[in-house]
Amino acid sequence: MPSCGERARSCIDRELLRELPNAWRVAYFFFGIAYMLILGTSLMINPVTISTFLDSVGVDQQPLAQTYLPLVLLPVLFIYNFLWAALQSPQGLVLVATRSFRRPVCGVYTVLYVLIAVQSWEHEHLPNRWAWTLFYATNTKSVLFPVMLWSVMNDLSSTKYSKIAYPALVTAGQVGGLAGSLLATEVCKVGGTSGLLVMQAVALVVIGGLVWIACVLASRAPATEDAPAEGSAREALTSMQPVAEQALRLEGAGEASVVPARPNGCVRGMRAVVQKLWEAVEGIILILTKPYVAGIFWVACAHLVPRVLLDYQGTSLTNERWPKSVPGNKDKQTSFFAWCNVANTVGTGLLSLCGLRSLVERGGLSLTLVILPFAMLGSVLLVCFHHEFWTVQAVLVLVNVVQYALNGPSREMLYVRTSKDIKYKAKSWSDMYGNFLQKFIAAQINLHINREQDACQPHCFNGLFTGVFTTVWVAVWAVIAGCLGRRHAQLVEKNEFIQ
Repeated sequence: MPSCGERARSCIDRELLRELPNAWRVAYFFFGIAYMLILGTSLMINPVTISTFLDSVGVDQQPLAQTYLPLVLLPVLFIYNFLWAALQSPQGLVLVATRSFRRPVCGVYTVLYVLIAVQSWEHEHLPNRWAWTLFYATNTKSVLFPVMLWSVMNDLSSTKYSKIAYPALVTAGQVGGLAGSLLATEVCKVGGTSGLLVMQAVALVVIGGLVWIACVLASRAPATEDAPAEGSAREALTSMQPVAEQALRLEGAGEASVVPARPNGCVRGMRAVVQKLWEAVEGIILILTKPYVAGIFWVACAHLVPRVLLDYQGTSLTNERWPKSVPGNKDKQTSFFAWCNVANTVGTGLLSLCGLRSLVERGGLSLTLVILPFAMLGSVLLVCFHHEFWTVQAVLVLVNVVQYALNGPSREMLYVRTSKDIKYKAKSWSDMYGNFLQKFIAAQINLHINREQDACQPHCFNGLFTGVFTTVWVAVWAVIAGCLGRRHAQLVEKNEFIQ
């Protein structure tokens, strides 16, 4: 039996990717730093975005902004798929447009954040239109950039190497997220909102450079033993994958000595967008015709409705605790939101390490899937009966930790017993359009039922409606989660798969 020292050395070797060739290890090192910056700056800039929106626009407009978010995000995602197909280059997805590939695609976001930082520096309260721009820039960036990075890594990685490197990359991302949250807590010491916005802009340029270097190193590294990762690694770690690489492989099929004619980049890009639209339709069909898949769709997204309701109450009470009329309160809001992110990250890490495996072993997915519905119901009812600042913030941390540490991994385990088409098409639809649908429902409730307005002050929270609605919603959710867990256990026992 290996000693403690040997086990420790083995763990360190795995985290340092010593099993990989040196060239690939260095490439993944740059990818890992880029991923740390992406998640770190995302958790750093989110509190800034929320506090700035509250300060410049108002808490009453937040539900409206969330309602319009899908209309902004969907075109961005389709443009992303168009670029992936048109450029035919992992580097070109991140750095493009000139022949020398020196201009970052993320330059659009860099310019936006620099302009917003300048406006923030010149005005005590950021002008209304720039606050809206910051809101949508941050929300689209937080969706697009992780997907883009995983797409590039999946395109270059082999199945063998991805199984070795990806766990370490995920760990690096968690470390980056914690560091970004802690940085935002010291907002007053780093130049306030303007300072964090400048850091975000600089980080985007650095991310583009890191990914470029990693792609160059990977292209020069020794050939891998198998094809780029497709199956489980690709599907488990990112869901909104571009479809262009599939089309290109089909176009390139044939004799090795024959060079097939290829359409130009714009044609390839349009084909990718059309194929993505068709996959959305196929995803809906799979969800509607497969009860097991429909169940996964529900447990994957159902938490978003009550959580967005709680999020809005947390934001409203934070705005009430530190009103924008008092100078310096915006930075206090930013710092507080960042500390909430720190609590979420630390709690998720501890529960993942100490609780997930033992709960799955003792009760299976039937247990881990029903914990979040009951935690969510208890949290919402507690807020309905005791609508107070610290109560709302505490339950928000609780439900976020349970979601990220238990419900999220359990949902991914459910997909293991499904076909590749379900993993790719149905999961993609669920993670993208399903999330939009649930957040839209919650945004409408916040907009029409719980919206903060002068006419209903001091509190506009409708506890009766919210409590009754959440009880019915969670009852349906819990029944589906329990049935889904038992069905998964049957599939495992019989070694069957949902086709």
